[in-house]
Amino acid sequence: MATYLLTISYDGSRYHGWQRQAGFPTVQEEMEKALAAIDCPGVRVEGAGRTDTGVHAIGQCAHVVLPRPFPPERLQLALNANLPEDVAVQRVRSAPDGFHARFHARGKRYVYRCLVSRVRPAIGRQYYHWVRRAVDVAAMRAAAACLRGTHDFASFAANPGYTRKRGTVRRLDHVHLVGRPGGFDFAVQGSGFLYNMVRNLVGSLLEVGYGNRPPEWFAEILAARRRSLAGPTAPAAGLYLQRVLYGRDLAPAGREPGGSEPLVDADEDGLDGE
Repeated sequence: MATYLLTISYDGSRYHGWQRQAGFPTVQEEMEKALAAIDCPGVRVEGAGRTDTGVHAIGQCAHVVLPRPFPPERLQLALNANLPEDVAVQRVRSAPDGFHARFHARGKRYVYRCLVSRVRPAIGRQYYHWVRRAVDVAAMRAAAACLRGTHDFASFAANPGYTRKRGTVRRLDHVHLVGRPGGFDFAVQGSGFLYNMVRNLVGSLLEVGYGNRPPEWFAEILAARRRSLAGPTAPAAGLYLQRVLYGRDLAPAGREPGGSEPLVDADEDGLDGE
């Protein structure tokens, strides 16, 4: 038996999320079909987390345990040859026995993309949220500053439809609102995220950006821990799972001598500042 960590990108436009659902196309199902096509039937692909209908991924991670070893490069080529064009394995690396893509993850980074324009975009609307009005990016950045650290994010959590085992407290290590020509990106990295949390944060930030609420309102909503007081849920199309973070040796936190830094530096890719 051999365990592998896969880094996967996909266009979520036509999928009902990552997780397999009977009667609906999902990314997990496509990955498992590709494995069956290379003589690995019945192998389950375990993702680092769910993404919802219409949400995209640049760096979703998953692990597989295969009945025989493959050279990582050959496994990547074989999977990509049997995947649809909107799903691609970006990297394959060997993982230690017992590795789990979800339980060994140190954190995740999401990016939410917004296009600000009075004119309806004709191309690519499935890849960002079209914001029809001008927004005050500086006010939104000031509002988002309160999110860093450990907080109860109940005000920004939708009902997942199942019982939460961990409650609604999460830690956000990096929160950046990055202005760019024609729009802005909201980038956030933390130890974990609640159902629809990033989309709910963006929907509330836009209330500040439109001038409907002052920046101070955001901290008040965070402290209130009531979803009904926050803004609307932003559409799924703008959301990307950018990275899943692991220790360099793929061990879970606290098990390696002296700790281990994340594989990905928190501020790379120009996410900090303008």
